[in-house]
Amino acid sequence: MKKRVMLVIAFVILTILSLATGVVDVNIKDLLSLDQRAWFIVFNSRLPRTVAIILTATSMSVSGLIMQTISKNKFVSPSVVGITDSAQLGILIAFVFFGSLSLTFKMVFAFLFAVLGAFVFMSILSRIKFKNAIYVPLVGMMFAGIIGSIVSFIAYQFNLTQFIQTFGVGSFSSIVSGNYELLYVVIVPLMIGFIYMVQFNIIGVGEDFAKNLGVNYQKTLMVGLVVISLITASTYVVVGSIPFIGLVVPNLISLYYGDNLKKTIFDVSLFGSVFVLFADIFSRLIIYPYEIPISLTMGVIGSVVFLFLIYRRVNHA
Repeated sequence: MKKRVMLVIAFVILTILSLATGVVDVNIKDLLSLDQRAWFIVFNSRLPRTVAIILTATSMSVSGLIMQTISKNKFVSPSVVGITDSAQLGILIAFVFFGSLSLTFKMVFAFLFAVLGAFVFMSILSRIKFKNAIYVPLVGMMFAGIIGSIVSFIAYQFNLTQFIQTFGVGSFSSIVSGNYELLYVVIVPLMIGFIYMVQFNIIGVGEDFAKNLGVNYQKTLMVGLVVISLITASTYVVVGSIPFIGLVVPNLISLYYGDNLKKTIFDVSLFGSVFVLFADIFSRLIIYPYEIPISLTMGVIGSVVFLFLIYRRVNHA
């Protein structure tokens, strides 16, 4: 409970810092004096960005937790096993053949391809019995590499290589009121994830165990993959690809709280927000008044944390 209180305090402090950080100086005095320019900046830039960070971090952390549970492997996440790459392929197909349609329609394409990629990966896992858990993320990376190669080939054929590379860079710098609202879609799969978390925990033990407890294994697995895919598609379309969130956040929480998903899902959501809020503020301040993409910051921080997790697991095996 004490650790959770500390997380809540850190979340509140970082949220306030996120609202206060920016190129244009906005102070409490301006807000209290009802300065129109100050309130315009807060409501049209600072607040949307902070909300987008929280929604993205929370949903990606939970989707990583679900992915690790249903695949029975701590070292997988949607970005590792090709689900993010599948969403990227869907976006590319939508731009090539239906470029004039809305971003919402393109998100639907990303979602459908993400679902397809998730089902293909889980089908591979169900058909190949791995003796060592390390083979699961390796197969996922190979699958992601295949999808990534297809994306590169199609992008090259239609002169969209630079577009797809730019589109996929994770960044909150362009988030303003009016272009981030699609992210609210993640609230629905998040709620479903919270409701089904006990069932996900059960099917994570095994199909026979789930059947003995009266849980429909295939239905629950499908719900989990749809939740993961919708979160992946929504976040990718709005903010791009941000590495390591779904991988390291659930692992760090499990070190201190164990693997009971019903008890840890709130902490995973909260710590994910704290983690990304900190990384985003760091990205905005390190070369102030300019900023670096959050994907770069998360790549550096996440890789260090991931190496720590591997080292700890090896030494405690």
